[in-house]
Amino acid sequence: MIISQVRKCYQGFRFSWKSVTYLVCLAVLFFFSSYIFNQLKTTQYFPIKEVKIAGIQHVSHDEVQHVLMPLVNKGFFSVSVEHIRETLNQFPWVADASVRRVWPNQIIIQVSEKLPFALWNNEKLLSTSGQLFTPSRNTFPTDLPELAGPEGSQLQMMDNYSKISRLIAPLHFKMTRFELSPAHVWSLTLNNGIKVNIGHKDILTRVSDFVKVYPKIIGNRASEVSSIDLRYSNGLAVRWKAA
Repeated sequence: MIISQVRKCYQGFRFSWKSVTYLVCLAVLFFFSSYIFNQLKTTQYFPIKEVKIAGIQHVSHDEVQHVLMPLVNKGFFSVSVEHIRETLNQFPWVADASVRRVWPNQIIIQVSEKLPFALWNNEKLLSTSGQLFTPSRNTFPTDLPELAGPEGSQLQMMDNYSKISRLIAPLHFKMTRFELSPAHVWSLTLNNGIKVNIGHKDILTRVSDFVKVYPKIIGNRASEVSSIDLRYSNGLAVRWKAA
């Protein structure tokens, strides 16, 4: 009886000893793996040899290269793709950027630039998403319409600009300037040089009526017209250029 109990205690002790040995081996393996991983992160093993960038149109390649070189001049495992992405997102033209590592020595960057909608108050750009941004002046597109209005009115102006553009499309004209004054008076300038004062209310109705009568009143005499005033309840006024 006593011998049987001793044998059971010995077997239990042997089982516990194996468990302890197993746990110690796991701990050693874990710390060894962590050490190797940290060494790879803090050293320049597997250096980055190639950086590919796609999607850049307005952002200067030289400027991007200058900013990224210190960030990618590291080993494959020590490069922070999140840091690179955050750095690229600070460029005014960049809407978003994705960065990934490709084994064994590449960084692949895909950039999405903001799409310009208009020149805003002659100093900023307005994107198609309604965001104002200020890149270098030499990167401003030259064919954008001008929108001028109080700060915070850009979304309303974009909406009305799009609606009025559709209304005047049958005349084959485009707006080169669309303006909202501090007194909330709307006006526009057509690409034939005619300025149109719309007023502060019923602007879509007034523009629609203007489009209907334009061929009869102006026709092919656009070069003789200085401005057109739609701020009348029963008609419009045409200011002709001096002879």
